[in-house]
Amino acid sequence: MPIKLKQRTLEDKILLAITAAATLVLFPFLITSLLAHDIAHIAVDIAAVGGIFSVFLGVWFTSNIKLFSAIFAVLAQVTILIGIYVKGAGLIYWLFPIIIASFYLLPIFVASLFNLLLITVACLFTYDQFDSFTLSRIVGAFFVTNLFSMIFSMFMQNKNKQLLEKDKISQLRNNILELIAGSSKLSKVLPAVIHSIENELPDTICSILLLDKTGKHLTVGAAPSLPEFYTSLIDGLVIGDGVGSSGTAAFTGKRVIVSDVATHPYWFAWKVLAKKANLASCWSEPIIGNQGNVLGTFSLYHRKISTPKSDDFLLIEQFVNLARIAIERENADQIIWQQANFDSLTHLSNRNLLHEHLTNALNNAERDKKQLAIAMLDLDKFKDINDSLGHGVGDAVLVECSKRIKACIRKNDIAARLGGDEFIIVFVGTTTPEDIDKIAQKLSNSLAKPYLIQEKNIFCTASIGLAFYPNDALTIDALLRNADQAMYRAKTQGRNSVHYFTDNMRTDFMKRMEIIQDLRIAVMQNQFYMVYQPIVNLENNQIIKAEALIRWQHPEKGLISPFDFIPIAEEIGVIIEISQWIFEEVSEQTKIWRNQYCKDLTISINTSPVQFKNDGQQIKSWAESLITREIPCEAIAIEITENLVMENQDEVVDVLDTIREQGIAVSIDDFGTGYCSFSYLKNYAIDYLKIDKSFVQNMSADNKDVALCEAIIVMAKKLNIEVIAEGIETEQQKQLLIDAGCLLGQGYLLAKPLSHIDFEKLLIEQNKVV
Repeated sequence: MPIKLKQRTLEDKILLAITAAATLVLFPFLITSLLAHDIAHIAVDIAAVGGIFSVFLGVWFTSNIKLFSAIFAVLAQVTILIGIYVKGAGLIYWLFPIIIASFYLLPIFVASLFNLLLITVACLFTYDQFDSFTLSRIVGAFFVTNLFSMIFSMFMQNKNKQLLEKDKISQLRNNILELIAGSSKLSKVLPAVIHSIENELPDTICSILLLDKTGKHLTVGAAPSLPEFYTSLIDGLVIGDGVGSSGTAAFTGKRVIVSDVATHPYWFAWKVLAKKANLASCWSEPIIGNQGNVLGTFSLYHRKISTPKSDDFLLIEQFVNLARIAIERENADQIIWQQANFDSLTHLSNRNLLHEHLTNALNNAERDKKQLAIAMLDLDKFKDINDSLGHGVGDAVLVECSKRIKACIRKNDIAARLGGDEFIIVFVGTTTPEDIDKIAQKLSNSLAKPYLIQEKNIFCTASIGLAFYPNDALTIDALLRNADQAMYRAKTQGRNSVHYFTDNMRTDFMKRMEIIQDLRIAVMQNQFYMVYQPIVNLENNQIIKAEALIRWQHPEKGLISPFDFIPIAEEIGVIIEISQWIFEEVSEQTKIWRNQYCKDLTISINTSPVQFKNDGQQIKSWAESLITREIPCEAIAIEITENLVMENQDEVVDVLDTIREQGIAVSIDDFGTGYCSFSYLKNYAIDYLKIDKSFVQNMSADNKDVALCEAIIVMAKKLNIEVIAEGIETEQQKQLLIDAGCLLGQGYLLAKPLSHIDFEKLLIEQNKVV
């Protein structure tokens, strides 16, 4: 069965074309001979046409190019000799193409011999048919043609050999590039590079050494043909000037040629080792990266003393370049993988790699029937550090925090940074709750220690939530969510603590999610309303002030306590919108009441720490808004918590000074319940202290609460601050406060929080009495 033409080699196609063309050219001569009944010509032409066509068929069906090329050459020569013998000198000029074709069809030496034989026999057949002058020129032409054809054939053969070598090298190069493009490991690419050059230079032994991360040592990248004892000794070689061929090349970044390692000073310390490995010479080429940095060395060893030729350098440079591409590709892949899987600041695992680790850890825990603990860790008030000290300090705290985390956990445990100041720790393997608790407490204590940043002590604690597989959750998402809920509980219960997930947290979480969803709707639909609790003069019960309190009337769930929704509103940021609505509502209502019923009336509004961020722009804008709407700034007061005073001094002082200059009064609410030091009051311009109801409600004639209240009142008077007592519920409490010098009070004994209509009625009645 014939081979398809597109599957044939170029030599096949050429021989088929020549034999087909020769057959077609000679066939008309055969026809002419037949028509002329020239028996001699017929015999010659049949032999020529039949023989050449037979060669064509042989190549067509067998593709044995060497055999049929030889047959074709011999057939052509024999046929032309027969033709010359039969027909005489008229056919002798056919020798020229046959001589030329022989060098293509036969090996050069064989073609030369056959052509000489052909020329000799042809001349013997025809020497008597030419005069001496013509014969000598014909013979000379034949020999010159043979010589030139031989030279040209040798030249082409050499060129072809070079092309084949280049093609082979290109193929090897392409194969290596395919490995590199396919992201094959360096351990696979570098041996391929070495095998390729060792095939091209059979007497060489190659090695590729790589510069380590320190830039001071060479490690073995690939050296498959070197003895193992030799590679083990050069692995970790310290680079330096005069330290062998490779060490010197890596140190200087220049080519090093040592033709005789036994006598060269660079090899003095290794010549015994080289002799044992039967190495006589070593050429080392540095592998230079695109940035001009040394990546490693490419070395060629020889069993005999040897000096490279220029062609050797060209070949070495090609394969050194391939090694460079492979090394830089792997380095780039490593950088990409590092960036994709590790946090760039702390170098801990990121969310992507954490998920992979967690998947494996959960599968192992399920298979081995073991538990797994997840810790969610969040730095307390880290945003304040960023805002007050800058992101540089914040980053330094995160880096130090990650170091402390790694120092506290075990070797097999996994630490990851999810982003911001949030970290995850996976406690892998069988661990008792007691062990986890010890590690968690160790973490908490370690992270609570001051951070020395830029020669300053920065204080930053952490809240930690823990959840267990399989008791608390069976999936990664559920585990992380439950650990986050436990961490949130640690936040809401004072921070700087460790909390474990419980089923109650799940219920609380769902409730919180519902409030968040409902709260956003409430803001859009304006489901809030205001109530006002009077603040009276205790001596004459005259209303001179009131505290505005927000209420949320849910259309389905009824009245929702501010204690439930205000902290969440602060957390999710909608407190800004709510506070602005409160201000607009209260200021308009106060304007009416001051104009109609009580010209000195002041309504106080509770504020959130969130409003003091960004230089307290919202609160500062309130004073400007009052002036624009022709409402006296004295009509509004704001209430702040003492915790806000302590934790955000620089931010708060500027805001309070600004609004007080424009006439808005300031009260410290729930005074005495936090950790406010009396000494801090001198740093603030405060108009009122509101004694917390927990002191007032426990007052009796002979207990310490009376003494505390008296001390607060005396201190406030010394600082020119008025005092308002909250939570007055009995006449005895009222009288004790009057006796202690307190003039203003607030509580259920005096009046409950009232709707704006009922509060307005009280103002109207008070005006009638006056």
